[in-house]
Amino acid sequence: MAHYTGVHCPVCDKKFTDEDDIVVCPVCGTPHHRACYQQEGRCAFEEQHIKGHTWEPSGRDTYTGQERTDHASSTACPSCGANNPPSGLFCQICGTPLRKTSDPAGQWQWQQPSQQSGPNPYASSNAYNASFGGLSPDDQINGISVRDLALYIGPNSHYFLPRFKQMSEHTGISFNFSAFLFHFVYFFYRKMYLAGTLLLLLAAMTFVPALFIAREYTIFVLENFSDISVGIMPVFEPVNHLWAYRLLPYTRMVMLGIMFLLALFANQLYMQHVFHKVAKIREHLGSTANDQIYTDSLVRCGRTSRVAVVLCLVGAAAAYFGSCLLIALTVIAGA
Repeated sequence: MAHYTGVHCPVCDKKFTDEDDIVVCPVCGTPHHRACYQQEGRCAFEEQHIKGHTWEPSGRDTYTGQERTDHASSTACPSCGANNPPSGLFCQICGTPLRKTSDPAGQWQWQQPSQQSGPNPYASSNAYNASFGGLSPDDQINGISVRDLALYIGPNSHYFLPRFKQMSEHTGISFNFSAFLFHFVYFFYRKMYLAGTLLLLLAAMTFVPALFIAREYTIFVLENFSDISVGIMPVFEPVNHLWAYRLLPYTRMVMLGIMFLLALFANQLYMQHVFHKVAKIREHLGSTANDQIYTDSLVRCGRTSRVAVVLCLVGAAAAYFGSCLLIALTVIAGA
């Protein structure tokens, strides 16, 4: 990696030396320490990829005559963009074959590195592919390139892409802990608004039995507050709406079951959502749109929405505390 000696790593800001293990972003060509790239899980300039960012050494990056690469006589890697000796057969950084082969139609194409075998046949040992989950950005999943899917998915694309690949080939079910823990909030975060709204309504329905006994329970707590304050909790047995009280344990079981099912099928639902949205973007733009417009549309329509999460939580909190206030007012009015 001598041609990067003297350049600063964008993550740790330390200069590269001849002994450093360096990897290069396949999108913009930015060099990183392999450990730094693995720590971040993506290129340091990933957010600027959609703007066409291409790495260039800054004014403080120093080279010596020995460290410069003769670009005129070098061979650029078709995968990561690194310059290699003209006689090289494989890229010195990512291992991609440098020679061209012809297809049956007579067009020249770059050879792609073969996939590895093992428990996850889609994983790659190249750290610069971490943002694509070990896949090549040119790979296809259900007719859509990994690069396009990564642009739409945004954060944690390295988690979703290999799972999309496996699920598209019907080779397994994955468990999504975020969907299990955060329920409908997770779907709002991933811009699956219809699914998030339906789950929010379903969660609200499970609280309906509690609303029927909430007034009586509030009065019970107030009457026994002195005992409760010293750790003595009397047994609550409602007089009215006994059916709602008996239904409460079952609503909790239903919610737990829904959370477990969401965790099992959240990735499958999200994959279908992503494929549908990307296909709609392609159909809307047509084949005449340039790549920049297409890329901007993927990023704008996809990725995640923190605003939706905030609005969802604020709305849920307002509904909860609003109902509590109404119950308190009814208790005061009946006192």
